[in-house]
Amino acid sequence: MTASIRATTGSLNLLHFLLGVFLSHPEGGVALELLPSSTEVLLHSQSNFSVVCSGWSEVKWHLPQDTDGGPEVLVQVDGSSRILQLLGATWRSSGRYTCEEPSADQSRAVDVFVPGQGPEQWFVPQSSSQVYKHSEEGTIPCVVSDPKLNVSLFERPGRTAVGGVRYVPALGFTGHLNDAGHVCVATDGDQEKESQVFYVFTVLEPKQMEMELSVSSQVLKQGEVLTMNCSVRDVDMAFFTWTFPRRQEVEPLTDILSNEIRSFINISKATESDSGVYVCKAQDSQFRWTVRKNITITVLDKGYVYLWPSGETNISSVVHHTVELKVVGDALPTPTFTWSRLNQTIAMETSSINTTHLTSSRYVSTLTLHQVQLDQTGTYTATASNEDSREEVMFYLQVTAPPRILSLSEVDKKDILCVSEGVPTPSVTWYTCPRSIRCSNLSDGWRSQIGALEQGVTTVIEGDGTLVKSVLTLKTLDSVSAVRCEATNAAGERARDLRVLRTSLLSQVVVLVAVLVLVIIGVIFFIILIALWRNKPHYEARWKLMESGGSDGQPCSYVDPEDLPYSSAWEIPRDQVALGQVLGSGPFGRVVEATVSGLTGSDTPTKAAVKIMKSKRDAAQSLMSELKVLGYLGPHLNVVNLLGACTSPGPVYLITEFCRHGNLLNCLQRNKDTFGQVDMPSRSNSDGGYMDMNQDGRGRYVPLKELRDTEQGIGHAPTDHQKAPSLLLSDSPVLTLEDLFSFSFQIAQAMDFLSSRKCVHRDLAARNVLVCEGKLLKICDFGLARDLQKDEDYIIRRNSFLPLRWMSPESIFQNIYSSESDVWSYGVLLWEIFSLGCTPYADLLTTRQFSSALKRGHRMDRPEHATSDMYAVMKQCWDEDPLSRPSFSSLVVAVGNMLPADYRQRYAQLTEDFLRGEGPAVLQSRRSLSRTTETETGTDVQEDRNSSHCTAHFQEAELSIHFTGSPSSDVKERLLEAEPEDSGPSHNTYIMPVVTMETSSSTALDAVSPLLSDPAAILESQEVTSPPEAPAEVEEESCL
Repeated sequence: MTASIRATTGSLNLLHFLLGVFLSHPEGGVALELLPSSTEVLLHSQSNFSVVCSGWSEVKWHLPQDTDGGPEVLVQVDGSSRILQLLGATWRSSGRYTCEEPSADQSRAVDVFVPGQGPEQWFVPQSSSQVYKHSEEGTIPCVVSDPKLNVSLFERPGRTAVGGVRYVPALGFTGHLNDAGHVCVATDGDQEKESQVFYVFTVLEPKQMEMELSVSSQVLKQGEVLTMNCSVRDVDMAFFTWTFPRRQEVEPLTDILSNEIRSFINISKATESDSGVYVCKAQDSQFRWTVRKNITITVLDKGYVYLWPSGETNISSVVHHTVELKVVGDALPTPTFTWSRLNQTIAMETSSINTTHLTSSRYVSTLTLHQVQLDQTGTYTATASNEDSREEVMFYLQVTAPPRILSLSEVDKKDILCVSEGVPTPSVTWYTCPRSIRCSNLSDGWRSQIGALEQGVTTVIEGDGTLVKSVLTLKTLDSVSAVRCEATNAAGERARDLRVLRTSLLSQVVVLVAVLVLVIIGVIFFIILIALWRNKPHYEARWKLMESGGSDGQPCSYVDPEDLPYSSAWEIPRDQVALGQVLGSGPFGRVVEATVSGLTGSDTPTKAAVKIMKSKRDAAQSLMSELKVLGYLGPHLNVVNLLGACTSPGPVYLITEFCRHGNLLNCLQRNKDTFGQVDMPSRSNSDGGYMDMNQDGRGRYVPLKELRDTEQGIGHAPTDHQKAPSLLLSDSPVLTLEDLFSFSFQIAQAMDFLSSRKCVHRDLAARNVLVCEGKLLKICDFGLARDLQKDEDYIIRRNSFLPLRWMSPESIFQNIYSSESDVWSYGVLLWEIFSLGCTPYADLLTTRQFSSALKRGHRMDRPEHATSDMYAVMKQCWDEDPLSRPSFSSLVVAVGNMLPADYRQRYAQLTEDFLRGEGPAVLQSRRSLSRTTETETGTDVQEDRNSSHCTAHFQEAELSIHFTGSPSSDVKERLLEAEPEDSGPSHNTYIMPVVTMETSSSTALDAVSPLLSDPAAILESQEVTSPPEAPAEVEEESCL
């Protein structure tokens, strides 16, 4: 709004004028206005528009185009106002019109838009070249005639979108821009228009010369050195001009360094005449820049010290808090600060002093007391001194302690004693609570007893505080239910309540009974914890050595593994065992792949599996027992044999043969889909009921599925001394029916071996049988590598894991384990094999259902791939009477008769090669037996050289296993003598059993062939040749 004020002569008119200015324009008396005041105007084509700009001084308009106006733009002058008129506005009139008042440094703008007809009239023509300084922002003037258009900015070539810019329709895009061509693109629905190309040019402006002026000290004492340095950067050459006192006597020096040019003054002994203003002026070589700075120097004839406290000098702090005492000083020359208490230097164990130089003559010194104690109350003195002056400031510190109530008790029937302490001395106030009111910490029922019933207060002063003893005397305690003692001082307050109880015999009895009940509950809880701990499942080796019982239904007596001998020949240096990846783990330990050197006498390491227990004493003892049992058993082709052990120092390592094809259960399940794609040759009457392995039984080739990387297991890995002998058993790439009979036969051989050594497996199942190269099987106890708590095949009973579906009735209900119970488990294992890995008794879901069905005589049906003869063997194994079940030697004969004769011959030859060979298991057994023989022989010679009970070597014994129905085969186990590794007496010989074949006449085959047509009859016949027990007993006695 414009205003016209006419000033006349006279002070009154002048006063009115100034008053109008300040009332109308409080912000400095300047106002710039536009009428109309809209900041954005949208016009129709060929319309007229005018706007008035008014100010308190002359104003002017800035037009959007680089012209002074055109036929359609007029600016009229009306005093200090300017009227902008647009006549017949077109789309080219669009842009920002700015009114500026230079004297007031103010401006106002209005954005005018006149929408054009079509995309060709969207962008207002502008200058194509835009030049900016490199450090400044630039603007691409993409001014549009319609503010509703969507506009984007791109760089050319390539039409790269530009980011980090701001867009105003009346101005364009503003931001830091690159030296490149820029183009704006406007869109409106499906229509698009590209603006003219704008070329941006940035120029580098020369850096302004910077100066730095420094001095050694602005205030100094007469005789000290005064050094002043004036330096400039970012120039090739500079000229310095100095102005200072004694300019005629002191000549400045100039140095040209790599990154700066400096001029300095050095006065070795300053005097009072050197006080004054020092001015340094520098010019570059082209005289474009001139920079000057000055500094004032004061030279004193004598030093000084001024010291004052920073804060209060009387300080109060609660005990154990941190306190800071601070002084500020101004001194010349540099002062020395010290802190003391009682004229003694303060110890630094519980305090620290920090002095800071703020400016040339300003200093701050702080004393920090950490965790203040009551004895630190007192006066502290801060001293600042130099050679010319000395100043002191004193602080008084009062360390306070909140009250503490040490005791509150009845001293007799009417008196109550309250003992409290605190610094300063606390005051004690008594309160009572009537029996008719129930008082709490926040209730108003407490009644003050000040001056009423209090008898007296006794105060005792001690070394580190004040002790207050207050006694409250009451007329009677019957009317009071509680008493409160409250102690108060400047550091805080503390209160304690005492319940006043009327003691009686009944209340004492109630308290005693409550205490006894709590004690009894605690004892019962402790007993339950001990019982739970003892019944917690623990690791136990499944294999046991029987001493007596089991077969006649009586409880078994097992050999204590602690009584078994352990030969140091099994020990392997721990540094020869290199552990690898974990093959399996459970809650009690893990099985780890390893390489062991030095087992075979060659440089080639042997791959092995190492059982390692977790750090539990009972678990380590169980693993040591398992080690002794395996050492006692000796090597066998179908058993995962012992290779050695590391017993000390460190955890026990049980080292066995390594396998890599997983367990039999997984093998059967993986190859279930390809089973039978190569049919087993059928038997004919002309071949005597046995398979001819030379017949053409080929089918479509389907390779046996390999074990996946995620299915870790133990498998037989051939070494230099045993070049994959298992390949002789089967070279078929697929799983066939013959393989199922082969698996059954090999497991029966292994169990016959364990039975002959009076060893009970107790967990015979497909998951504990491992598959090796060439379909060679080895039985083991693999429970350590499983989490039995999560395995559905096991249940927890007491402190053991039981494989219920594989256990015999006498094992489940009478806890009797024997070779006969292993025969039952063998029958379940046969069912697993011929069902290709199905779960036994899958239709019995609960333990109760399974136990009830077993008591009723329930047996599983014939599996899908089992022959009638094999199913008859299974049912014989599942006989209710343990003594009616076949022995493992009979099972070897029965199952062996279901296999071709050449397979049995290959198996016998492979067994002989294994026991005669130089494999690591056999070599380690020879070393162990040799060491044991030397020890026993040396002892017997000292006792009785003529004793015949313990001799230097075993007599030849025969163990005959008849494969009835084969081409007259009679397998005999002989004990061959082999020389020990170490040289010694000739009687120190080593006994190793091997299997040989004796061929009989065909008449023998014809004589027994009628019996072989029915394998079940073989099991029932008492004439089946089984291994004699005498050699096993002799060997057992010698080992035990």
